[in-house]
Amino acid sequence: MIWIARPGLVNAAFSSWFFAVLGIIFLPFTTLMYVILYTPGFGLRGWDWFWIVLALFFDLAHWAANVSQRRQIPGYPGH
Repeated sequence: MIWIARPGLVNAAFSSWFFAVLGIIFLPFTTLMYVILYTPGFGLRGWDWFWIVLALFFDLAHWAANVSQRRQIPGYPGH
């Protein structure tokens, strides 16, 4: 939604649309936090990195939960 409402934020944060799309597909919360916290000309500073790492943790936890729930499906290989 931010890319539609404020395309300038995304364009300032990423040099190429390709990396923005990859971020949205694989690490959506981290990408969102990066776009919100990025300051043109300065990048990320100080506590901004804390929020990026926290968002990365949430994205990785989401991926891990998906994998663990997939293994509980009856008929899944190795079940």
